[in-house]
This record gives sequence, structure tokens and C-alpha cells, in this order.
Amino acid sequence: MNSKQRVLATINHVEPDREPVDLWALSPVTDNLRAHFGVHDDEGVWQALGIDLRSVWPDYIGPPLPALDDGSWMDWWGLRKRMIGPFEEVVEPPLADAQTVADVEAHPWPDPDWFDYEGLRPTCEALGEYALVIRDPGPNATCVLRLAMFLRSMEKLMTDLALNPDLAQAIIERVERFYFEFDRRILEAVGDLTDIYFIADDVGVQDGLMISPRMFRQFVKPSLQRFIAQAKEYGQRVMYHTCGAVRRLIPDFIEMGVDILNPIQVSANGIDPAGLKRDFGDALCFHGALDIQTVLSQGTPDEVRAEVARLCRVLGQGGGFILAPTNNVMPETSLENILALYEAVQ
Repeated sequence: MNSKQRVLATINHVEPDREPVDLWALSPVTDNLRAHFGVHDDEGVWQALGIDLRSVWPDYIGPPLPALDDGSWMDWWGLRKRMIGPFEEVVEPPLADAQTVADVEAHPWPDPDWFDYEGLRPTCEALGEYALVIRDPGPNATCVLRLAMFLRSMEKLMTDLALNPDLAQAIIERVERFYFEFDRRILEAVGDLTDIYFIADDVGVQDGLMISPRMFRQFVKPSLQRFIAQAKEYGQRVMYHTCGAVRRLIPDFIEMGVDILNPIQVSANGIDPAGLKRDFGDALCFHGALDIQTVLSQGTPDEVRAEVARLCRVLGQGGGFILAPTNNVMPETSLENILALYEAVQ
């Protein structure tokens, strides 16, 4: 099997020749891996580790984005950002002072014309042996709630959902409007070459849900259903990313049309691999599950190998499992542990 065949088999609940693997990592981690393998780019790292998936995303070609003297910059959503270590942080939510729906409409929203969709095709053709995911490896993957929180601030958006729902809905609708057209153009350009459509809209925290199931169904689920329906028109399988203790919402995810659930944050309440496989394994493929909070960052290489074996045995039976870290591998993670993860699968 090549990588694409391996991933598609496991999504279809057929046991592949080995578990497919993926890697999410912060840039200092991939820098160390490049040095270790003596390669010059991330593609060399992914090949050395046997990674089976590749992400594709259009380049930004829109108006120049301002860079400020203090090291911060404006992104194409109008968010002022700065780096805190290896992480991007929003400095000024531009809709923090919005009072009315008119204020939301007056925000300078991005234009789908600002991206190079034609440039995706040669990239996808060159990576044809891999499972191709429509995903921004950075902060801009398709979503509604996450972006609305960045634009409004998390505290104010959460208050709006309860006390000013029209304002919250107006922000969510504008975010959806952009991504629906943006995604349509990607799918029109390369949907015949890609395999997986990716949404990243966190609704969970370590101990429970970020918002109530009622609020999820009222404000978030309708947008995600429209995204998913469009992607399926182009033959895509759908991967949904949400960290946290989201077990209560998994039936909703399945109803929405999600095929692959990521990241299976096993350290969160109720996210037990055996229970998830038992209750939802017929409907979902699981992506992730190798804990970055303890096992990968604090364990020994032997403990990492043992956990890889356990997860493959529990989640991989009958297909339906893509092994990966439960989020971006952090810089404090030892190189030995990362290598142990991928060597164990091979």
C-alpha cells in the first residue's frame, strides 16, 4: 500500500498493512528533526518518519499585511497578532467594542479573491501518493466559533451567546460566509485530487464542554453542517478537530457527517479510547490519541512504544485509526520519544 491507499483503507474500516501516521508539531520540533535527519525542509522530515498525510492550502496573494514596529502584525482577518514563544497570540480583537449587527457588518472582512487557488493543483499532483488534507497547518483552518472568539474576544463572545445572541450570530454568519466560498473555490480547483476536508472548531476543554450542547446546536452546528455538505458534494471525507472532553457531542458530529474525529485528547474527561471504539468505532475513524501532555513529553521511549502498541491494538482493530499526537508536539519533547513513536509503528 502507498500512503493514500493506507489512509483511505483505514477510513473505510479496513485494516491496512500498518497504522497510518500523521505529525503535528511546532516549528522548533521540526527544526530539530530536520537537523537530525540532515534534510532541508519539512517534507524531508515527513518522508523520513513515514508520514502518510499531507496538508494543502492556498497561498495568500491579497493586499500587503501591515507589520508593526513592536513586532506584531495584522492578518487577513484584521487581527493584530504577536508571537509568544512558538505561538501566535491575538493582541487586539477588532470586534471587541462592537455594539450592533451594523458594527459587525462594517468590519473589513477578508475577500476569497485574496488567495491563489490555481497554484494548488501542481502541489496536489506532486503529492499524489499521499492522503491530501485541505487544511491550513497554522491558525486559519475552516471554523466558525474559534474565529468568532478571536474577533470578539472569548469572554465577550461567550457572554453574547447568552445575552446578545443576534450579535454573536452575526459574527458567526460572516465567518461562515467567507469560509463557505473560500472552501468552494479550493474544492473546485483540486477536489478531484484531495481526500479529506478539515474543520478545526474547538468546543471542549479538559473537564467538559466550552459551550452547552444547546448552544452548540443553535450557533455552531448549522454552519458546520453546511461546510460538510459542500465538501461531500466533492467526494471528500471530513475530519473534525476539537480538543477536550467532547464525548457528549460525538453523536452530533456523526449526524453532521464527520468521518474522522481528531485529536482524541485522552487526557480529557471521558475520552477513553476503548469506550470510543466500542460506542462509535463503526461510524468514525479516530485520528490522534498519542498523549502529548504526559506520555510523549514526559515518558521514556519504552513507554512511548508501549502506548503506541496499546492504541493500535485498541483503536486500530478493524481499521479506523490514524496514529498521531493529540496536538502539536511541544519543543520540550525529546527527540528520542518522537523517533520512538514513529519507529514503533514501522
